[in-house]
Amino acid sequence: MQEGREQKARFQYEQKVAAQQADEAAAASQRDAMARYREGRQLLSQQQAAIAGSGGNMTDPSVIDIMDDTSERVRLAADTDIYKGEQQARGYNDAAKVAGYNAESAMRAARIRAAGSLFSGMSSLFSRFGESNKKTESPTSVALPYGPR
Repeated sequence: MQEGREQKARFQYEQKVAAQQADEAAAASQRDAMARYREGRQLLSQQQAAIAGSGGNMTDPSVIDIMDDTSERVRLAADTDIYKGEQQARGYNDAAKVAGYNAESAMRAARIRAAGSLFSGMSSLFSRFGESNKKTESPTSVALPYGPR
C-alpha cells in the first residue's frame, strides 16, 4: 500500500505542475498578444507620422487601406499568440487529467495487490495447515450409523 500511496502522491504532484504550466502558458500568450497590440499601435503611429510628414492625407483611401491592413495583421498576430497559448494550455490540462487518472489507478492497483497478497497468504496457510490436518486425521473407532462418508 505504501508504494501505491507514493505513486499517487507523485502523480498528484505531476497533476499540479501540469495545471500550473497550463495557467502559465495561457498567461504568457496573453502577455504576448498585448505586446503585439502595443507594437501595432506604435507601427500605426509611425505610419501616421510618415504620411503626415510626406504631406499625405489621412482620409485618402489608399492610406486607410494600408492602416487597415496593418491593424488586421496585428490582430491576426495577437490572436495567433493567444491560440498557441490556449493549445499549449490544453495539452498541459490533458496531461494533468492523465496524471489524476494515474494517481487513482496507482491506489486502486495497490489495493488489488494488497488483497492479492492477503488471499495468497491465506491460501498458503490453508495449504500448509489444511493438508496436514487431513494427513494426521486418524480413523475413528466409532462406527458411523450410515456408513463412511
